[in-house]
Amino acid sequence: MTKIAIGQFAQESHSFSPIPGSWTQFEAGYVLRGPKIIAHFQGTRDAIAGALEVAGRQGTDVVPLMACFATSSGPILQDVFDSLLDELLDRLRAVLPVDGVFMVLHGAMLAEHDDDATGRVLEAIREVVGPEVPVTGSLDLHANVTQKMVDQANVLVGYKTFPHVDMYETAARAMQHLADLIAGTARPVTALRCLPMILPGENGRTTDGPFAEVIAQAIALESTPGVLSASAFSVQPWLDLPDVGCSVLVTTEDDPTLADREAEQLADAFWARRRAFDVQLVPIEEAIARAVVAERGPVIFSDASDAPSSGAPGDSTVILNALLEAGVNVETLINIVDPKAVDAAIRAGVGAEVTLTVGGRATAAFCAPATLTGRVRLIADGAFRFKGPGFHGVEFQRGRTTVVQAGAIFLEIMERPVVQWDPELYRSVGLEPRDARIVVVKSPAGFRAAYAPFAAEIIIVDAPGVCSSNLRSFPWKRIGRPCYPLDEIVDWRERR
Repeated sequence: MTKIAIGQFAQESHSFSPIPGSWTQFEAGYVLRGPKIIAHFQGTRDAIAGALEVAGRQGTDVVPLMACFATSSGPILQDVFDSLLDELLDRLRAVLPVDGVFMVLHGAMLAEHDDDATGRVLEAIREVVGPEVPVTGSLDLHANVTQKMVDQANVLVGYKTFPHVDMYETAARAMQHLADLIAGTARPVTALRCLPMILPGENGRTTDGPFAEVIAQAIALESTPGVLSASAFSVQPWLDLPDVGCSVLVTTEDDPTLADREAEQLADAFWARRRAFDVQLVPIEEAIARAVVAERGPVIFSDASDAPSSGAPGDSTVILNALLEAGVNVETLINIVDPKAVDAAIRAGVGAEVTLTVGGRATAAFCAPATLTGRVRLIADGAFRFKGPGFHGVEFQRGRTTVVQAGAIFLEIMERPVVQWDPELYRSVGLEPRDARIVVVKSPAGFRAAYAPFAAEIIIVDAPGVCSSNLRSFPWKRIGRPCYPLDEIVDWRERR
């Protein structure tokens, strides 16, 4: 029977994030070992579940190693990264020999002293299993793909959707490639093309717009005889690295010439659309005025600059202060990360009236704390499961959580930042987004899959923050130049 080791090591880093990549970020995600991995993902639509489905269908003996996922932050602290990688490798050594290794990865992970932490993970796995054992993996669409990553893996497959709703399918494809390699029915070769550009996420969705056109071309390419896989990556843009940039991967059946030609053409198509990714932002005062007089709700405010899924701390008060100053009298749902305020509300108790100063601690460079008086409506442990298309069935831990009502504003205060793609962020604490006029979601685009079907309007709010779409505003020091949009470039090959 074929024996495959399976694991996960995934985190999206942000060079300018004030949040250190500590154990706390993994507590908000998960660190699972051995059989607990299978139990955790059973019945979900996450990546590991997709890989397990393919392996099970083929009667493969799956050996779960370790699955670790952290919320976005600054680079992972080196001791945390080393500890997790050492354990992963120890678990791999303990189950040798294996016929193959499958990994769920992100691709934009940094460690304190390693610009290419994903490449290092793959390199370390290769050192353990040797050159002949096939290794495949899935990547996030925002990966910063490097040549080291390509060299150390036999096949890497990227998501085709943003909002990410194909994690399951992507991992299933990557696992099928691994099965084909083990069976000796595939001889993949891959061409990588890196583009000197970074792009904001707001217009990087794949439902419509410029990136949808690029992804459609990649999908069509996979129907070309001899092409096994084609992926395009719009990159995590806040990586201050010499080799950061969007990229494309094309894998063919033992045909490097075909892989090179198709990768070059896909890169050209991607580059030609670079200006179409520019974001049109709405001033917060205008957004509030539009929402208050709207015929119906909910009007979704996308606060991408404070998106935890991108690496922000989630404690910005820019929109909250604007709502308080405007004295909004329509039901409004908003959230913020502030452990001290959570503690104060819990000490006061449900039903108590409290005056709290919240937020603006990690984001002090962009905003001041907000002060409000309201009633504590609820206290919860903060665990909740996504029920929408993205991360369906996966549990997240936002720490102790409270809801404080100040007039028409319902403020959800939590101890930890979490991904905000799913309305369950609010529903799990008794707040229904469909019934509100204004709903603030701290996400650039990932929220659209779950919110767009019932939103009256979606407004991308102009707010300063750690994850601002104004990429020229960041204090770049190491980024490779030239790089669009920081520099004007005619041909992407200038930085080849």
